[in-house]
Amino acid sequence: MTKKVAVIGAGVAGLACARVLRRAGCYVEVFEQDRIIGGRMATTRLGLVPFDHGAQYVTARSDRFRNYLDELTGSAYATRWVPTAANGTSASQLMPWFVGTPGMSSLVRPLAEGVRLHTDRRVHTLQRDEKGWQLWFEDETRAGPFHAVAVATPAPEASLLIGRLEELARPLERVRVSPCWAVLVRLEERAFPTQDVFSDMSEVVRWVARNNAKPGRPIRGDHIVIHASPTWTRETEDVESEVVASELWNEVCNILSLPPIRPAQISAHLWRHGLVDEALGETYLFSTQHLVGVAGDWCLGRLAEHAFESGTGLGRAIVGAMD
Repeated sequence: MTKKVAVIGAGVAGLACARVLRRAGCYVEVFEQDRIIGGRMATTRLGLVPFDHGAQYVTARSDRFRNYLDELTGSAYATRWVPTAANGTSASQLMPWFVGTPGMSSLVRPLAEGVRLHTDRRVHTLQRDEKGWQLWFEDETRAGPFHAVAVATPAPEASLLIGRLEELARPLERVRVSPCWAVLVRLEERAFPTQDVFSDMSEVVRWVARNNAKPGRPIRGDHIVIHASPTWTRETEDVESEVVASELWNEVCNILSLPPIRPAQISAHLWRHGLVDEALGETYLFSTQHLVGVAGDWCLGRLAEHAFESGTGLGRAIVGAMD
């Protein structure tokens, strides 16, 4: 009989876990609370213009993730990105930068092949009965039973779901995360300096990039992504997004001495658990007794590669426990 497994979260960790389970012959259902998949690897739009409002690029240190990126580049889902530096030359990189094409969400799409994917479905309770695990949603509907469950959400959200399983919940108490405001700006004409990327510009601005400098993006105008610093984001977490967008855009204009420019479109998005300050220190957690596990970049660090390794490891643990 085919084992049914639920994966909560359609970011890199959740979908990497789902791929392992699917390849092992499991029937996999993935439940994502947002309307789009990818987590912080997602691509959003202002009108028709795509923006990478979360992760800006990925690198590969492990052979496993490097091999996956090789698969993606071979099938045109990803490519190298070498931004232009201040002097007009290519920026130096300690490790090659890769981006999804035509957006960062392309990096996760192959992982979702062959699984049943549900978006806009927020799980609020896990409940086990004699038939297996049941997933309850905010609208009081449910899905199940499932033989096993993989929770691949940000650590604070995972803690709420597994709170009654102390062997999993207690270690998560040491994980620390920070929020991050992301602002998307579309300019009709080119206005930015030659340089494509700026980092740690001030105590307010952590990152600025010309999103359409990446391969496969629209060329016309300037499409700018701004990430605020964790400290400033914490201080403004409850401020209206329109105010935040204006403040951050004005800060960037002042730092770069840009003339007064009114964006054609501007929007702000809050990543409530955007950055990992203190990781778990383990690749994943899994209870063989309950057949429930947790995974995410926060297990090992803050990189997409960490999420991939975590989800892959959890998937293998679940398969091993069900053999």
